[in-house]
This record gives sequence, C-alpha cells and structure tokens, in this order.
Amino acid sequence: MVAVRAPAARPVLFTAMAVCSGATVANVYLSQPLLDLFARGLGVSPAAAGSVVTCAQFGYAAGILFLVPLGDARRRRPLLTGMLAATVVMLLVAAAAPGLGLLAAAAALACGATVVPQVLVPLAAELAPPERRASVVANIQIGLMTGIIGARVVGGVVGEAMGWRAVYLLAAALTGLTGLVTVNLLPAEEKRDGVPYLRLLASLPGVWRREPVLRHACLVHGALFGAYNATWTTLVLVLTHDPYDYGSAKAGLFGLLGLSGAVAAPWAGRFVDRRGAAPILTAAAVLTLVAAGAYAAGRSVLACMVAAILLGNLAVQWSQIANQARIFTHVPHARSRANTVYMVAAFLSGALSAALASAVYGTCGWGGVCAVQALLALAGLAVIPAVRRHDTKGT
Repeated sequence: MVAVRAPAARPVLFTAMAVCSGATVANVYLSQPLLDLFARGLGVSPAAAGSVVTCAQFGYAAGILFLVPLGDARRRRPLLTGMLAATVVMLLVAAAAPGLGLLAAAAALACGATVVPQVLVPLAAELAPPERRASVVANIQIGLMTGIIGARVVGGVVGEAMGWRAVYLLAAALTGLTGLVTVNLLPAEEKRDGVPYLRLLASLPGVWRREPVLRHACLVHGALFGAYNATWTTLVLVLTHDPYDYGSAKAGLFGLLGLSGAVAAPWAGRFVDRRGAAPILTAAAVLTLVAAGAYAAGRSVLACMVAAILLGNLAVQWSQIANQARIFTHVPHARSRANTVYMVAAFLSGALSAALASAVYGTCGWGGVCAVQALLALAGLAVIPAVRRHDTKGT
C-alpha cells in the first residue's frame, strides 16, 4: 500500500487531472468516426474496419481489470508514467500501421494502457478534503465526458481534413503533454510493501463481498448505465430513417447534447457533499424513467427526442458521480480495486444492454427499446431503499 504525504486540496492539480482524464479516455473513442477512412485508406471493407473499435473497447476493459487495481499497491506517479508512455507509443504505432491487423492490435494495446482516468479518479478522491470529495469527482467527470464527446467530433473533423493517421498523432501529442503536466504535479508518496500482483487481483471478489456500498453502486449504476446504452446504441437507427432521415454526420451531432451531463455535474457534486448520495441517485433513476417515455414520443417528435437525450445524459452522469463518491468515502482502504469492480460491472451491463437493445429493436422496434430502458430504470430505483438504509444507519 502507499501513503500520500500531503493530501491537501490542489485546484491546479485537480484541473490537470480532469484535462488528462479527458485526453486519455478520448483514445478509446477516436476510432469511431474514422471507420470509412480506415476502409478507404487500408483497402478493407467498412465492416472489417469496425474491428478497430471492438479491439479498442476490449482493450480498455482489460486495462481496467488488470491495471487499475495496482493503484492500491503501487506509487501512482511511476504507475501513471508507465501507462502514459505505453499509450503514446502504441498511438504512434497505430498512426504508422501499414495494415488493419497492426492498427487493431495497436488500438487494443493503447486503450488497455489508457485507463489513466480510472487511476486518477480514486487518487483525486484521496487527495480531496472529505467535504469536497464528490465535487472533485464531478469536476473530473466533466473532463471525462468532454473527452468522450470531443473524440467523436474532433476525430471526425481532423480525420476528414488531414487523414486518420493525423488523428492518432494528435492523440499521442495530447496524451503525452497532459500526462506530463499531471504527473509532475502529483504529490510525493512514500513507498510501502506492495501486495503481490496476483494476490491483488484475487482480492477483487472479496472487496465485492465485504462492501455493501460497492454492491449497491454496481447494481444502481449497472442498471442506469445499461438503460443509457440501450437507447444510445440504437438511436442512430431512428434518426437515419423516416420520419427524420438524417445523414450519419447530422445524426452524430446529437452526441453534443451529451455535454448536458457535464454542465450539471458540478451542482450534483456539491449536492452530494452536502446532502448525501441517495437523493441524487433517486433523481437519476427517475430521470432515466422519464427519458424512456420521452424517447418513445421522440419517435415522431423531435423536441421529445432532444429532451430524452438531455435527461438521459444528465441521469447517467449524476449516477456516476454519486456512486463513485459513496465508494471512495466508504472503501478508503481499497479505492482502486473497488473502482475496478464498479467499472467492470458498469461496462458489462452496458455491453449486455446494448446487445439486448439491438435484438429488441429488430423484433419490437423502437418502442421495445424504450421499454427496456424503463425496466432498467425501475430496477435501479428498486435498489435505492437499500442505499438509504445503509447511509442512514452508517453501517
């Protein structure tokens, strides 16, 4: 385990963490708007080019599982330095890749190493004063959301203007620059005897069993993030067909509405710091349920579709902030491992919900997908009483 010598609030450091989190998480999503450019540039089919996106997602999931737990047993500065260096190298390899196979492999390795945000968020919670912990987590979530959305928008613009290789070169530069600044701002740590790596991984199920707060968070956010993914995955199919008939580029601009969650994140963080997580989690579940109805009406009413996207993004961001704040408060001895379990649970739920939504859309249409979102919102809402009982009793 490790101890930070000076856990004082440092606004400049937290800002750097937010920017670095956005720059590094963007590496997971920058390939999504580039598929047509991959296909034309490398002489492959668009379907084959999609393997780059798949490899990036699996790489990120593997990195969360196998690298993030090290944050509980290793000094964060050398750990983050190694992750950032590996990410930059793999992004440069991707930029120079002569064929699809090497590009997909480099994307997987780059995204496996770019799990920097999942180490920075628990560290920020450790450095923040207890009365501001949720606010600090919320500010870093702004960086994360901006990076995710920015990767899709900026990646497409730069790729169209300068080619897909330029996108990877730009990503390498941003990762290296923001990472260098952030690592140099980190406070010094005292090294202690670290837990052996295999024992660290083997302890993950035990953290789940011992910590009811972690189980609550996995269930609530798993349900709400799954609901978010269910509609978001199939949304483009609605927007590109009657009655909207938007092109892919115009439909993609709806992603900018996702910034609504980032705009409201600071308020949610301050509320959690003052009043606790349960009210925000309740609101997130209710908003997700309301968004399901708005999505259903949005099949033919654009204003309802816009409202649904805004509400859905707001809800999933509030859920993330409140759940992570609870985890980092109640599980201080294993923040990185708890965050690993939490993120893996959310990722699996999101992936399964997206697959379910695609199948439901094929058989029941958009209304069936909206029903899936509503049921998942109700599932998340059903866990809130347990959250309230735990936080009220303090056990």
